[in-house]
Amino acid sequence: MFRIYLIFSLIITCLFAQDFNEGPYGTNPFEIAGTFSLKDLNRPALGDPNFDEIINISDIIIVVSYILETGNVDEMQQQVCDLNSDGGINIQDILILIQEILYPGSYDLTNTWNFEDEWNGEESYIFVTVGPANSTALWSANDMTELLEKSPDNVHYFFLSNRTSYITDITQKKSVFDFLLNAFSEEEQEHWKKHLHFVPDKCDSHSQEFTDAVCGIRANTIDRFQRWRQVGYLGNPTNFQGTYISYLAHEALYFNYEHNAIYQPDLNYDEIVVFEKEYYTGGWAATISELVEFPTLDELNNYSGMSIELLRGCPDANGNYSDAGCDDYDRIARGFICDEDGSNCNEIARWVTPFDRQPHHLTDISSFMSMIKPGGNKIVKFQESGWPNSLLTMKFRFYHNESSEDLATPQEYHKMWIGTFPFNPDFDTNREPIIFEVPDNATKVEFVSYITGHGWSCGGTFQCAEFCNSRHMLSLNGGLYDFDISFPNGDDNDYCLQPEAMLDGAIPNQYGTWGYGRAGWCPGQDISPWVTDITNHVSIGDENVMEYSACRVSWDGSCATPPVCPGGDCYCPEIAMTSYVIIHY
Repeated sequence: MFRIYLIFSLIITCLFAQDFNEGPYGTNPFEIAGTFSLKDLNRPALGDPNFDEIINISDIIIVVSYILETGNVDEMQQQVCDLNSDGGINIQDILILIQEILYPGSYDLTNTWNFEDEWNGEESYIFVTVGPANSTALWSANDMTELLEKSPDNVHYFFLSNRTSYITDITQKKSVFDFLLNAFSEEEQEHWKKHLHFVPDKCDSHSQEFTDAVCGIRANTIDRFQRWRQVGYLGNPTNFQGTYISYLAHEALYFNYEHNAIYQPDLNYDEIVVFEKEYYTGGWAATISELVEFPTLDELNNYSGMSIELLRGCPDANGNYSDAGCDDYDRIARGFICDEDGSNCNEIARWVTPFDRQPHHLTDISSFMSMIKPGGNKIVKFQESGWPNSLLTMKFRFYHNESSEDLATPQEYHKMWIGTFPFNPDFDTNREPIIFEVPDNATKVEFVSYITGHGWSCGGTFQCAEFCNSRHMLSLNGGLYDFDISFPNGDDNDYCLQPEAMLDGAIPNQYGTWGYGRAGWCPGQDISPWVTDITNHVSIGDENVMEYSACRVSWDGSCATPPVCPGGDCYCPEIAMTSYVIIHY
């Protein structure tokens, strides 16, 4: 099962590796991690170039042969032969080696792992610490094999102890992993020997910055942007029991999603900042908005696409990022584009917030460039359906057209079905057909929508519409073309717990029932617009008619009438739908 999830992870041999960030450094979430060095029992000891774990005359012969150019050594051997760390291999290293052979213990030859030297922007780092004040549940968890099997290739795990028994703690932990790795292939063992690190020094013997970040907490991480990041809840999200060390792999999987989504060094784009760590008080109807000057029509027509970035951070008492400052519930969040006077607001982005964690997404919303045209001043608005406090960062990216050919871009839109509707037996009767016209010069026509299901807590509603599958059927021009969307993951009890969901943007290890699959979403995920090309099925230069209906998908795959909600204090089933016809020319 080695590298079982590699297919979902990033290509590690990235051509755009990031340089080490020189700070300013900090230890709070989202602050840049500074340099540090850690001894590592899993790295070959200095002075042991034949890796037999014994320092003797055989090692001297290898060093002498290299100096005399009568023998070759690889990169790792060069590293362990440089005993005085002066960047070269010479007679001084031989003298140290002789001294160590004659008088064992004269030098500390434990090899070290240096963060700055090892940094490449392609890997993430997770630190597990046991200490006097820490629970031992994570340290003693028995799912360590699952941790290795679930982890992507590009994560490092560091094990540290801040107890008086730190030597025993670390050597025992290493022996446990060594035993488990006996069941793995040689390739797997070699991989994990380079990615599992056992630190034989007391945790708080390191720099103050490292001690502050790692030693007083059972687990902490550094992501692929060199930022300190918190670890979430490591218990089962269904019954809120247990502590699973394998859940640490979830953090690494999400870091790969986040880096892959946000980091685009190979793309040429212009950026517009709407909010930068802006404090949003929330409320059931409260919005936060900003007047934004967008590019001109000619400039917009030369862009090939558009995306929206959202970091929904949470404030602690000092206004810094912290999971502890987050909302306890999952809520719908929306982004809108409005005219300069605040009218004609259209939903262009949708997210579902996580339970007590801080998501970061970049979502392709290219179809909605039509709502920004003809450019100039527009109001950008953000709204959540609840009472959270947030630290919002929102940005637009406009991608340059790298082709020499003229580009047909989204120019017009027609509003279709928009609103949050009760999912009940009357659902279809309240959705009338809509007529729209396609101009003669249209080159592409799309149906673009956000459709998500919500509500479930009433008896006899089949846990709809949040935890059930529903089918949404559309018919164009009397059945000339029929298409539909459904949510088979809506009744999957652990879909959002799977690596595929995290690598699709669902933030893991939340402090709530985040593992259940939902109707078109997971908690802590951006909702990608559903885009269907209908160009070949519309009448160009004429009127077209689209019809819409929906049903509950029964256990056998057949359509069933949506449920009746008993009312009262129930959270009745709802379908949140925003849909448009987008026309390119």
